[in-house]
Amino acid sequence: MRGRLLKINGAQSISIAYHIAHKVAHLYGAVAIFDPKLSGYVVSITHDSEYKLGMVLSDEPIIV
Repeated sequence: MRGRLLKINGAQSISIAYHIAHKVAHLYGAVAIFDPKLSGYVVSITHDSEYKLGMVLSDEPIIV
C-alpha cells in the first residue's frame, strides 16, 4: 500500500473518476472523489476502518 487516502479532484466525468479510483484502489487504504455539490470528497472505496464508505471529507488539503 502506498498511502492511507487518495483524493481525486479535477475536471472529469463521474465514470472516469470512478474508473481511476478502481484502478488505484489496491494502492491506497481509501479513495475519495471530489463532489463540488457537497464541497467535499466522497469516500468511494475503502479498506481502512477510519474512512467509512459514503463519508464526506473536507476539501482542505492534507499536509504530511
